[in-house]
Amino acid sequence: MSAREKIFAAIRQARRDRATPAAIAAEAQACSEAMKRTLPALEQDDLAALFAARASSEKVGATVERVPTLADLPAAVARYAAANALGPDFSLQPDPRLQRLAWGDLNPAAPLRPDSAVAVGIALAGVAETGSLVFHSSPEAPTLYEFLPLHHLVALDAKSLLPRLEDYAAFARGLGVPRNVNLVTGASATTDIEGVMARGAHGPGKLHIVIFD
Repeated sequence: MSAREKIFAAIRQARRDRATPAAIAAEAQACSEAMKRTLPALEQDDLAALFAARASSEKVGATVERVPTLADLPAAVARYAAANALGPDFSLQPDPRLQRLAWGDLNPAAPLRPDSAVAVGIALAGVAETGSLVFHSSPEAPTLYEFLPLHHLVALDAKSLLPRLEDYAAFARGLGVPRNVNLVTGASATTDIEGVMARGAHGPGKLHIVIFD
């Protein structure tokens, strides 16, 4: 038997040894447990506080606000608009939870365009360790909301916060496979030109996250 034949024979044997679903599941579980043992401890147990600290750090560059409930989101959007001299018009992600809110004097019916000033959406989850937002694309969560507006305001349910990115796989199990998954960590930024930080080059220049309980 040639060396090539020996290699392929060993591969075939290994596949036969691990072919049963139980064996594959056991190996996956072992790998998962081994990975968990290498993870450093989180700096604090309060995931919302840890997420806020990470997201609002200088490198990530987002701003964070906490409100009691999702019903308080319109007031948070109004405060942000006033603080940034923005008008009442904005594009609203077509999520029923957002569309049911009382927006008052704000106008959430503006169409989403490449030059949209403001869009408001809701994240699927957040990753506390990195301050990242998780988005799954769907008819209720079009991907362009994360990339077109200059100001992206995102509601985040505190109950959906994950400790680490490694926890995402278990969280997403059973949710169905989206067309794409986007992890957004802060406002768009680049240092491609002479090492000078520029925000908004590839997406929103401002990211404001409203965590609700």
